[in-house]
Amino acid sequence: MKSIKSRLILGYTAIVTFSILLISVPMLKTEMAELTGSVQREAALHMENASDSIHSFLSTPSRIVEAVCLYVSRSDLDLKQTQDDFDDLIKVDSSLAALYYADEVPVKDGGTFYYSGGWMPAPDYDQYTRSWFTDAQKASGTLITEPYLDVPTQSLVTSVVRGVHYPDGTFGGVVGIDISLKVMDKMVEDIRLSKGGKSYIIDKNGLYLTNEDFGKIQKANFFDEYPALAKYKGSFGKELFIETKANGGYYIAGQVVYDDGGWILVTVGQSSEIFEGLKKDVILIVTMAIVSLVLSLVIAFFISSKIVTPIKKVDGAVNQIASGNADLTQRLEVTSGDEVGSLGKGFNNFMKKLQSIIADVKASKDKLNIAGEDMDAAAQDTATAITQIIANIESVHRQIVNQSASVEETAGAVNQIASNIESLERMIETQSSGVSQASAAVEEMIGNIASVNQSVDKMASSFQSLRTDAQTGFKEQQDMNERIQQIEQQSAMLQDANMAISAIAEQTNLLAMNAAIEAAHAGEAGKGFSVVADEIRKLSETSTSQSKTIGEQLNNIKDSIQEVVSASAQSSRAFESVANRIQDTDQLVMQIKAAMEEQNSGSRQISDALHTMNDSTIEVRSASSEMSAGNKAILDEIQLLQNATTAMKESMDEMSTGARKINDTGAALSGIAAQVKESIVNIGGQIDQFKV
Repeated sequence: MKSIKSRLILGYTAIVTFSILLISVPMLKTEMAELTGSVQREAALHMENASDSIHSFLSTPSRIVEAVCLYVSRSDLDLKQTQDDFDDLIKVDSSLAALYYADEVPVKDGGTFYYSGGWMPAPDYDQYTRSWFTDAQKASGTLITEPYLDVPTQSLVTSVVRGVHYPDGTFGGVVGIDISLKVMDKMVEDIRLSKGGKSYIIDKNGLYLTNEDFGKIQKANFFDEYPALAKYKGSFGKELFIETKANGGYYIAGQVVYDDGGWILVTVGQSSEIFEGLKKDVILIVTMAIVSLVLSLVIAFFISSKIVTPIKKVDGAVNQIASGNADLTQRLEVTSGDEVGSLGKGFNNFMKKLQSIIADVKASKDKLNIAGEDMDAAAQDTATAITQIIANIESVHRQIVNQSASVEETAGAVNQIASNIESLERMIETQSSGVSQASAAVEEMIGNIASVNQSVDKMASSFQSLRTDAQTGFKEQQDMNERIQQIEQQSAMLQDANMAISAIAEQTNLLAMNAAIEAAHAGEAGKGFSVVADEIRKLSETSTSQSKTIGEQLNNIKDSIQEVVSASAQSSRAFESVANRIQDTDQLVMQIKAAMEEQNSGSRQISDALHTMNDSTIEVRSASSEMSAGNKAILDEIQLLQNATTAMKESMDEMSTGARKINDTGAALSGIAAQVKESIVNIGGQIDQFKV
């Protein structure tokens, strides 16, 4: 992934390059169009001037030929005088080589040939073998012949000829003027669009009519010498044709300058010559573009460094926090008042607030650790006390079982006493023995009752200690609940801080959006800043992502705290249940103690009665009826004792069940305490990642 700095440099370079191209390419195109237009205008001007010159050049001999034709058709000619007149006529223009007239009779047949300068053809000369004569004979007006070698001057000429017709319409010969092709060559040799350009007059087939090499006239073909331009052979007409970038690197321009003869004036040369100035401009523009590009790279590097350096600091600090090993004491150095500086200030304020919050959470974590340890110790003490209670309850249960057996045995003895009382008179001798046995049994019962009373006293003392421990644990549990509520409130403060972070990220994102809109309004000038706005938006998205991560961690912490709160509430309910059951058990113990005291008192009364019976046998006999009534009372008491023993056994069963439930609750309380301790350790691990 490319860095912001490289993107800024590339973006700035791209903008500069695009600006250079935006300026230079239209400039080159405009200059190219202007140069092409200039070449076309210059070619059109040259062609027009050349066409005018040729027409003007040919108009003089044409007028002379027409005038001579009219003169010849109406006058009788004298050879010497006519030749002198011809000399005078051609003196007006040095380009005119000769003026002549050949009548309708061939020279060889006695015809006359009038020639300026006095030249006379050979006796066997036949003008009807010459194309200039036959063409003029057929034509209805003036025409220009193809170039040919003039016999008198031995030079290449072309002739302006016209047929002579008498008033009756009969053919009277041909009048012509020879024009030296050297003169025509001089007329076109200065027509050039570039330094090395050349101009020629060619016929419709491409044969040279003018050429600096006279050996090529009417023998060489222009399109054979320039084969790359052969495709333009049929492109010339009355309108100017010009191609600045023709095949083979040439330029070519041409136009018909003489319709009747099909003469074409062409100018040709290298395209590079007419674009030489453009080439220099291209080199200059490219050089300036390279220099501008190098300068833009230097400026882009400097500007991007200024922009990216503070962003890198913010990025490093945020990544350090996101790594989970955050140093909340660090601060960014803010040196600018722009958006990046505002972002740095916001980051510093956030770090300051987060440092304060984490410090408070750490302090609360330490308190929570102490409370967790106290809760764990209290749970262990409670479990120990409950174990001791269960052991005591089991001991009491065994003693009550023994007591029940003793009561059953006592009931049997009392029933035996009742039988003996019925046969008291018959069994008085055995009464003493029976009374002794009853006395022994009562003594044993008194001893058992005393043992039971000691166990009940010990159990009451244990229940008192257990009640005190339960009240202490309940108070500590309430203190821990208050501390957990404080942690929950501080966790809510962390959520508020995270919401502040999210709000800062949203504002940063809004700032980036506004910057992007302003950059779009600025057009091309704002493209570089648009990249910066895009990077700020990405930084905002990163901050939002980190805020979401922190929010998830805080939610995890909040869930852990809620689990602790739930476990603490469950522990409070367990303590309350333990306290209630201890109170119920204590009441049962007090009832047992009261019943045992009553049983002890009854047993002592029985013992006293037996001693009295043993000492006063006679009184027993006399008071047998009272003994019978007393025996009935004893049976009632024993029944009550049996009922009380049964109730005590049932109560001990209930106490055993309650004790086991208390034990289960204590085990659950120990598990809850372990969960609380584990949650506190997890919270501490999360908080300890922050350095304050």
